[in-house]
Amino acid sequence: MNQEPSSELYGRIINRINYEHKLLLLKRKLFGYLSGFIVSLAAFVPLFGRFHQDISQSALPQFFSLIFSDFHGVIGSGVDFFWLILESIPAASTALTALALTAFIFTLIKFFYSWSEFRDFRQLKVKHVKL
Repeated sequence: MNQEPSSELYGRIINRINYEHKLLLLKRKLFGYLSGFIVSLAAFVPLFGRFHQDISQSALPQFFSLIFSDFHGVIGSGVDFFWLILESIPAASTALTALALTAFIFTLIKFFYSWSEFRDFRQLKVKHVKL
């Protein structure tokens, strides 16, 4: 009554183990990027609010309105006007908001790339890994 397993069984089992391992790694990657996306979005929203508040409190809006009211005067002192605008930008909130926005975009792109990879890998199982 002892029946020997088919010669293909070992290869099919190893293929299935490798498939499940890669699938687990892809799921972890997806979870990591999704978590990073949520955290960066949660950080971006209040930082953008603070950035908007800092911009409103600085003299930057008045300098930009000067462009429309006295364009020739602004062009005449272009370099000085550029430095004046650059000095009036709130550096800390600008840098933190840009960092959060960069992290948000990066994790979003990586999430969609990993999702595509995950979807393609799942379809590969249907086509090639028959158990």
